[in-house]
Amino acid sequence: MLQTPLSVLRASDLVVLLAVGAIYELATRLVVHQMRLRSPKEQNMRAELHDLRFETAKKRSLGPSAFVETSKLERQVLAREKELASMESGQSESIVKVEAIIKKASMAVQLVIFLVYWGIPILSIDGTRIASSASVGHIVSAEDAANACMRGICFPYCVWLKVAAMGVAEQASSIGALVVFWSSQTTVKKFAEVFEVLSVR
Repeated sequence: MLQTPLSVLRASDLVVLLAVGAIYELATRLVVHQMRLRSPKEQNMRAELHDLRFETAKKRSLGPSAFVETSKLERQVLAREKELASMESGQSESIVKVEAIIKKASMAVQLVIFLVYWGIPILSIDGTRIASSASVGHIVSAEDAANACMRGICFPYCVWLKVAAMGVAEQASSIGALVVFWSSQTTVKKFAEVFEVLSVR
């Protein structure tokens, strides 16, 4: 069985960061989802609007004899539509404000994690064990071997991995706390997106 040669593995911190990331992402998504749901008041208004439109169509089919009643119903329909549009606009504005707050809160949480785990790797590759197992005739330094192994694990290797590992001595061969937090958030996000697609069907 192939095992990754590790020099550091903070299992307890790994579990805590995964849990924090998952709970945070799930909580924020539930808040936004709850705000997108139609309130009982909105549902009642939509039902009333549906009934009014039906009654208006019936009266309109009667011709000029029902002109007065038709006009009255049409005004009621317009009033309900305007009220409903205003309610939906207010809901959209509230969602935008909440999403902005969530974004700022997320940045604050990430900053706290970044500062708390400054210079502390959650996982580090032991390059000496990789270099010693390299084929004969290829001289590979421990640092290069560890960096190459990390790039193979974390593909594509992007600048955010370096940012998350700032302060760590062996930056290129280590995973910082933010990477674990982000990975947990991303996993929950993908599962939530799949669930939303399936629920629509």
